[in-house]
Formats: sequence, structure tokens, C-alpha cells
Amino acid sequence: MKNQHQHIQDEMRRLIAKSCDVSELASNAYTSFHKSLLKYYFDVSEVTIDYDRNSIFLWTSSQHSFDPESALYQLNDATPLRIAYDNLQETLKGCLDNRVNSIRFYRSLLFHYNNVEQVIPRDAMTA
Repeated sequence: MKNQHQHIQDEMRRLIAKSCDVSELASNAYTSFHKSLLKYYFDVSEVTIDYDRNSIFLWTSSQHSFDPESALYQLNDATPLRIAYDNLQETLKGCLDNRVNSIRFYRSLLFHYNNVEQVIPRDAMTA
């Protein structure tokens, strides 16, 4: 029997596969899902995906310290990074990990982008 973490990982893989279907990419229905997953994994302030050129552009702050009297990210210090990919689906699946906080984040993505009843069966829920 699968535990809840494995189930969430499997559902994320299914959602990634669904979101990378050619018809879905053409409609831009899952662009925000892709961006959210990439932002979380790379811990960046902005993500731009160029589906035509198979490129991901990440904007990251060179300093990850938080100063409450200034902006969370110093835009003047932002560094652009370009990642080229051959297969978007495999790239996104490579961003999945097993940390507890990651599983919580994936659960929230699944609730937002997938059918809630299919993500976590009722008997898996605990108080």
C-alpha cells in the first residue's frame, strides 16, 4: 500500500504529464502551474518559460537575506539564468523531491490544478 507522500508524488507526475500535453501547452492553461513548480524548486523571484525555444528564464536574487525595511528581493541585484530543455515534462518531473515542505506544496498545487477527490482519498485524511 502506498503512503500519502508516494501518492502525492504519483499525482504530481500525472499532473505534469497532463500539463505538458501538446493541446494543453497550446492553450496556456497550465503555464502558472509550471511557473509555480519552477519558482519553488529553484527558489527564484520570477520565471519565464519560452515554450517555442525550449528555454526557462529564472530571475534570482544574488543575496537571499531578508531585510524587513526593503523589498523581499532586490531587483537591482537580480541575476537572470537561462535553462534549456529538450523535454519539458522530464524537466518538471526532475524538480520533484521528497521533503516534507515540498510534499505540502505539491498538495496545494494538486488541490488548485487537479480534482481534489482524486488527489487524496477520503480514508487518507486525518484530523
